[in-house]
Amino acid sequence: MSKFLLTTAVLAASAIHSAALEDHHQHSHDQAAPTGQGDWLEPFEHVHFSKSGTPVVHSFGIEPALTGRDFFLSHRYRKGDGTHEHEIEAELEWALTRRLGLIFELPYAYVDEESVGTSEGFGDLAIVPRALVYESERFLLTAQVEVIAPTGDDEIGGETSIAPGFAAWLDLGNWWTLNSQASVEHVFAEDSSEFVFGFGLVKTFGKSGVATHSHSHHSSVGLLNLHAEVAGTVGLNGDEKGRINAEGLLGISYGLSSRLDIRAAYEFPLTSPEDFDHGVVTGIIYHF
Repeated sequence: MSKFLLTTAVLAASAIHSAALEDHHQHSHDQAAPTGQGDWLEPFEHVHFSKSGTPVVHSFGIEPALTGRDFFLSHRYRKGDGTHEHEIEAELEWALTRRLGLIFELPYAYVDEESVGTSEGFGDLAIVPRALVYESERFLLTAQVEVIAPTGDDEIGGETSIAPGFAAWLDLGNWWTLNSQASVEHVFAEDSSEFVFGFGLVKTFGKSGVATHSHSHHSSVGLLNLHAEVAGTVGLNGDEKGRINAEGLLGISYGLSSRLDIRAAYEFPLTSPEDFDHGVVTGIIYHF
């Protein structure tokens, strides 16, 4: 499994590098500068399509590489080893400008463990400042820092951590896109660190967007998206050093209206020991 994950990471990195080189070559050939390298205070515009008309779709467990103004509400159910867990998470993505933004995440969990009992409460609040540092027609790259504050109930949360990293979006052609992210998370109380990774492949069906001089403003209504994701962690120190935890996801999302997307997915473990047997995610995305 470790070889599979390493191979996946290398192939994704190679594809991202190739796309960036191709975009740079094409822009140089057309005597056009790379898009938006100095417009940090340019007003926010909501984006559903890239400048080439490719849909920009949110993955389930991977932060998007673009700034936006969206509200996510999701429910996750997981079962495994005598444990039933329900989690409701609210997430707000708020763009300050076209290139600068913030993400706020707050979960509420209910956990029922056999022979132990139940616990419930709010988890820790996550705040993620982020900046779109590179943009072309086929590639987006965002730098971000996730800060988790110990605001949750003792039985559910109570940890402080920081995770600097990157998120990327890549247009693979024919309405295939790849969302990816990588970060290093450090938990202060345990003095532990881990590498966090995620890849989300999306295939979109529906009405084509139209490429214009600026970002396309066509809505996502009627777009049907199929999702396949791999996400996980690799321990970097302590007892967890070198341990890989990974899980997969297969899902579907649909643009119900110009402001509302609905989605659902099935989750499953990829590595052993397994933290859960299976899980189901349902949710909505509201576009401001």
